[in-house]
Amino acid sequence: MSRGRRAQRGAALITALLLAALAAVMVAGMMWREWGAIQREQAARQSEQARWLLRGALDWARLILNEAAQHSQVVALDQPWAVPLAESDLTRFLAAGQQGALGQAWLAGRIEDAQSRFNLADLAVFGKPVPAAVQALRQLCSAVGVDPELAQTVADAIAETTTPGSRQLPIRQLQDLARVSPQVAAALPRLAAVATVLPQPTPVNVNTASPQVLAAVLGIGADQAARLVAQRSHHHFENLQQVTQALQTATPAPIDPSLVGVSSNYFDAVARIRIDHFEYAERALIQRIGALSQVVRMQRVAPWLADAAARG
Repeated sequence: MSRGRRAQRGAALITALLLAALAAVMVAGMMWREWGAIQREQAARQSEQARWLLRGALDWARLILNEAAQHSQVVALDQPWAVPLAESDLTRFLAAGQQGALGQAWLAGRIEDAQSRFNLADLAVFGKPVPAAVQALRQLCSAVGVDPELAQTVADAIAETTTPGSRQLPIRQLQDLARVSPQVAAALPRLAAVATVLPQPTPVNVNTASPQVLAAVLGIGADQAARLVAQRSHHHFENLQQVTQALQTATPAPIDPSLVGVSSNYFDAVARIRIDHFEYAERALIQRIGALSQVVRMQRVAPWLADAAARG
């Protein structure tokens, strides 16, 4: 065989190998795109299933709150709404023929009293800071390791947005305060456990608030706040007169009902759904008016925030 023919056969072999490699790459790319499309379709289907299931969980939370309101307007941690739902297998509640359609689905969640935290909307009314509320936030900042001077900064920002005719963007959630200043933004992770922003000024519920929040809004020491929490664990407070008596001071200062109460109108419902390896969680702010409730806002959150053990 001549050298020219061998060269031609070698070139043909290389070309064939290149074509085979190209075809393999194209087939692999098509299979990868197909696999990606299947995964996206599956994720979209699971996301839609999760949202529908969480809507059902939200309806359940509203039902629990409405039922509690029919028995008492006082809100306390010894009531059924405060019992978290541990992760439960939803397929146990389905008919035998429907279990395969959903797959392995687990639901967990809890209801929190939004008024167990200090409401930053209390800081200003019609563009004017409220001195008592600003002082309460100062004490609360000190308790959680935040510069107390930021209390006035936050109050001024809230005042600007509540001034009649103001063009400032409203502060609807705690994270909206990040735009006020870098110092306030850095303080938000510490404030998140003890403060919130609700659509209107609300008192702190003495039956559900933490000792830190109680000490701030009542202007008392940490020991007195701890005693209040211990006392309510045996029997919750029915009115502010009982709170005054529990403080056990010779000349108790009058409690400001705009800052402290024994009931609540706002609740956070947090739920997480897990379908196979897919997780989805949402937080809803529920407003209860009398024996009825409505959803004020909803947002997707990180799944770990819906863990029943992640209270606070």
